[in-house]
Amino acid sequence: MLKFFLKKSFFDGWDNMFSLAAFNGALLALAAVGLWLPSLSGSAALRLAGLAFAIMAASVWACVSAFALYKVADGRSIALADVRRAVRDGLVPGLQYGAAVTLAVAAASAALPFYAGVGGALGVFATGLSFWLFAALWLTLQYFPAVKAAEGKPFVETMRLSFIAFIDAPGFAAVLALDGLVCVVLSPVVAFLLPGFSGAVLAACEAYRLRRLKLRWLSEAGAKPGRAPWAELLADEVEAFGPRGLKDLLFPWKR
Repeated sequence: MLKFFLKKSFFDGWDNMFSLAAFNGALLALAAVGLWLPSLSGSAALRLAGLAFAIMAASVWACVSAFALYKVADGRSIALADVRRAVRDGLVPGLQYGAAVTLAVAAASAALPFYAGVGGALGVFATGLSFWLFAALWLTLQYFPAVKAAEGKPFVETMRLSFIAFIDAPGFAAVLALDGLVCVVLSPVVAFLLPGFSGAVLAACEAYRLRRLKLRWLSEAGAKPGRAPWAELLADEVEAFGPRGLKDLLFPWKR
């Protein structure tokens, strides 16, 4: 399953690189408004307001991108009408997501230094426990935009499904986070346009779409959590995706 996820994410991103670049370009514009322009001013209040704007705008952007890029994960292409629909559908969830991310970052920023300053065995224990709790929260939050795009559920239900996706396969969630980090780290090579944050959002959409197959299998079969028959669950996906190799990267029109 992991191998298929990585392969599909890569080729879907390659096939839709111009869409990824467009979404990354929009994010760069939002970052410029929220971070770069206020930095030119000497006003601390303006810089703080710019930072708040950047966080909320990036969160809205993540949900809007997920609503659009989930179509790519589903094997479809993105049209301008899809982007307009994504903006409409992703605005409110994005603001909710931004509030959740802000609270999580603020709580971590307060809790970790506080417990680290306690000292002794209790301080070490509390710091370690807090770190892993916030790590689990972050690995859960990375699924939120994709889950919202796929399910369209209210905020609490979306968070619950995101947590289920994480707790069902924590190791896979960690790989997804690493994949997203690699997308961001590689982006300066292409002026932050590829694969960038939109590549990370696409990977999250691909990941949840595949994890969803197992969750659906569990609910339909009534089976206990455990090793899923991925070969069976992915049979249709593998057939629809088809064989892909280096030749398809260089000559995609010959597929």
